[in-house]
Formats: sequence, structure tokens, C-alpha cells
Amino acid sequence: MSLGSLSREAHETLAIAMNRIGGKSNCGEGGEDPLRYKVFNDVDGAGKSAAFPHLKGLRNGDIASSAIKQVASGRFGVTPEYLMSGRQLEIKMAQGAKPGEGGQLPGKKVSPYIAMLRRSKPGVTLISPPPTTTFTRSKTWPS
Repeated sequence: MSLGSLSREAHETLAIAMNRIGGKSNCGEGGEDPLRYKVFNDVDGAGKSAAFPHLKGLRNGDIASSAIKQVASGRFGVTPEYLMSGRQLEIKMAQGAKPGEGGQLPGKKVSPYIAMLRRSKPGVTLISPPPTTTFTRSKTWPS
């Protein structure tokens, strides 16, 4: 699920947990904060980081970046840095939704932070193009 559907704290915690156990979290459509691409190296004895003060239980060496970067409609938060930070790309072609059936983030959930990540404006409803056929193709690169 994308950030916006899940809270920032939940999204980052899941990514950190999956990275710790060698699994892969999927960022979902919508980009990621570039701060998440960096390895934590400022964690204090209480498990806190100045860069992520909202998270607890961190360790130096953790990373909050999702391993799988999703590209669906190619317009929400897709940057070269975003694509390069992934270990696997999931590209959805002709994926989309009608309002109310998923693939939609209501305007009231598009905060200034979410808008920055998705290259949009706060309060604007974000809807993927209407569905036709969904095709998912993943490619994994060696670590």
C-alpha cells in the first residue's frame, strides 16, 4: 500500500522491518521521501534518529527505503532517484481505477507532505487513469 493509504510511521516501520529480515516491502504508487534512501547512522542509545524523530527502536545501519518501487501510471512521485533506490521495479501498465474503487487518494488525505512526494498540490484528489487491462512486470537486480 502506498504512503497516504498507510501512515508515514507505519510505512517506514514496515520497510525497516522487512529490510532487517531480508524481505522486500513495496512502496506502492506514490513515491518515497528521499531521506528514506539513506542508511541510518545517527541513532542514539534510545533508538532515536534526528532525521526520523517519529520512529522508535531504530539501529544504526537500518534503512527505511522500500526494496520494491512501484510505477503505476508513471506520474505519481516517479523520479530517477526513486527508481535507482529500488532493488526491484514493479511496473503496472494500463493500471488505474475509477473514483471509489481503489487507485484513488481522496483530496483530504493529500497533505503537504504527500503532495511533495507525489509532485502534486495539497488537497487535490489523485486518481490513476481508468482501468483497462492490468499487467504487472517485475525485475529484480542483484543486491
